[in-house]
Amino acid sequence: MKFAAVEGGGTTWVVAIAQDKPENIIERAVFDTVDSPQITLTNVKDWLLQKSFDSIGIASFGPLDANPGSSTFGYITSTPKPGWKNTNVLKLLGIYDEFSDKPFLFDTDVNAPALAEYMLQIQQVQDSSINSFAYITVGTGVGVGIVANGNTVKGLLHPEAGHISVRPHPRDSFGGNCPFHGACIEGMCATGAIAKRLNCARSELANISDDDEIWDLEAYYIAQLCANLLMIVSPEKIAIGGGVLHRTSLFPKIRQQFLEIVNQYIQHPMISSENIDQYISPSVWGDSAGIIGAAYLAFKALEDRK
Repeated sequence: MKFAAVEGGGTTWVVAIAQDKPENIIERAVFDTVDSPQITLTNVKDWLLQKSFDSIGIASFGPLDANPGSSTFGYITSTPKPGWKNTNVLKLLGIYDEFSDKPFLFDTDVNAPALAEYMLQIQQVQDSSINSFAYITVGTGVGVGIVANGNTVKGLLHPEAGHISVRPHPRDSFGGNCPFHGACIEGMCATGAIAKRLNCARSELANISDDDEIWDLEAYYIAQLCANLLMIVSPEKIAIGGGVLHRTSLFPKIRQQFLEIVNQYIQHPMISSENIDQYISPSVWGDSAGIIGAAYLAFKALEDRK
């Protein structure tokens, strides 16, 4: 079996072919996200037309419409990305035309990695009773993908937990960087927020020392997000990825803050100092989480058709 995977981002679109297993990427290509969706997605489609595959998964930036019963299913909807508002992604990729014989799934670029992490978790522990997972990415933005009862969560739209309100840290007077919500999670700890706090360019963030107080604040807000997910969704595991989490020294800080916020309210072996490193962990796939997630969508599309 071969799975086609398409990952749409604000900077690039990645397309790949996986063989036998979704994580076994054998070919891939990268195309710049230019202001013309027609140009970008035609490049992706033309690459796919040269390949053979059995199903296709598309994981895109949003906001998007992933409800198959909607008249705008397959669209990127209200994005601020220039030129991309109300883009019919599935149509431009040829899903209804050139690839109409291929089963497909369309989802967000955070739900797809959540599905990939969830599927791997089942394989690793060989326990099909696991039915929930949360994936967080922290970088230019903050996104959250959720799997519940074995399926990615899509409702009125899709999870936008990066924009939930947070409690300010007692030592933090920063007003937030989100143009919509100010001091939401994304407004407090995405790369733009960190750079604004430090009055530096985003490209300089890698040079900031691990012992700078900014990382304590960063961990505090990410830990709040994890605690909120625990209370609302009750995922059996949380994985965190994205560019900011390349700084692995954040993980111990996040786990400690998380346990302090939860304050022993949830009595479960996983929510303990002994097991917290298993409950909140780095993304297994790292920077490849998006494209492997899209390949897992293709895998699930084929399984759902059987």
